[in-house]
Amino acid sequence: MITRSQFGHPLAASTLALTLALLKALDVTDHVNGEVFVVNGNRYVYNATSVLAGDDIFVIAPTTGAGRYLLAPGYVFDLSLAIAFGTADAAVLATLPAGMYALIGRSYWEVTADWTGGSSSAIGVSSGQAPNSTKGDLLGGASGDVLATLVASSVRTLGTVGAKVAGGILLKPTNTVRFDRITSAFTAGTGFVHLVGQVVANPGA
Repeated sequence: MITRSQFGHPLAASTLALTLALLKALDVTDHVNGEVFVVNGNRYVYNATSVLAGDDIFVIAPTTGAGRYLLAPGYVFDLSLAIAFGTADAAVLATLPAGMYALIGRSYWEVTADWTGGSSSAIGVSSGQAPNSTKGDLLGGASGDVLATLVASSVRTLGTVGAKVAGGILLKPTNTVRFDRITSAFTAGTGFVHLVGQVVANPGA
């Protein structure tokens, strides 16, 4: 049985089960501009004329052929950004492409190995640009999240709400999302920041 998109075009796999690799390998000549694909629960829209650099987060570049898959406006997203105890303070985890705006909601941690070590160590997430550039503004709060929260047995945990989340966070084109070492540094631990929000605009240029 051939699996097809909502436009009737044959796909390598169901749009509800596409991986990043499968999406990138699709034949773009079968696409219609505006066609939507679901990858790991997030919706991407095909833009036939976009030439933005692919980052496999907000913009996905096909392996061959023209155009880009853009994180789709009007939908909630949940993006997994890898982190580890060795991730540097202020390391950039993602950068919004030209033209993109996103409202950021209550994000959370996914812990794959316990975060331990250091001296009362704590981590968070912020933007690289004001007014959301204080450590913990997006996730972790002013004091950051500590080892008691960052345990693998919890798998996914809300952590501390970002200090600016309640007041509203609008990330703008070229804004960055960065990792914060708020207090000391852990000596072990791996996982992901799950950045949750809604795309306001992502025109592809």
